[in-house]
Amino acid sequence: MTPRRDATTDPIPRERTAGQVATVLVAFEAVALAGIAAFYLYELLIGEGTDLLIIIMSVVTILVFVLGLSYTAKGLRARHPRAQAPAVAFNFLMVPLGIAMFQFAPWWLSTVVLVVAVATIVSVLLMGRLGGGGPPV
Repeated sequence: MTPRRDATTDPIPRERTAGQVATVLVAFEAVALAGIAAFYLYELLIGEGTDLLIIIMSVVTILVFVLGLSYTAKGLRARHPRAQAPAVAFNFLMVPLGIAMFQFAPWWLSTVVLVVAVATIVSVLLMGRLGGGGPPV
């Protein structure tokens, strides 16, 4: 009889690799958003922005997402059970965005957004159930 695997045992290699991929992808998303925020600030500095308040609030909102995704990537790296939900939720929102981007953005950028979102969701799900909360099912 093989011992029953639960969330407290060490991850199998596939789960560990999926966790590493998920961590890298979420960290990539955080860096990409930080780049967008930096671009907004650059536009503000050179005077291209039309409405100061909108640009500042956009940068603040983007930076909140950068912090959240950074913290999520750190949690995924540590295999913390509460890091999976925000990673999946954020990327479920990115899927329709990636699809809609085909109408107004270059095809390659839309494809990158869509592929990264789907790959992140799949890799987070392949991590398996992480430790914490309740008895194993």
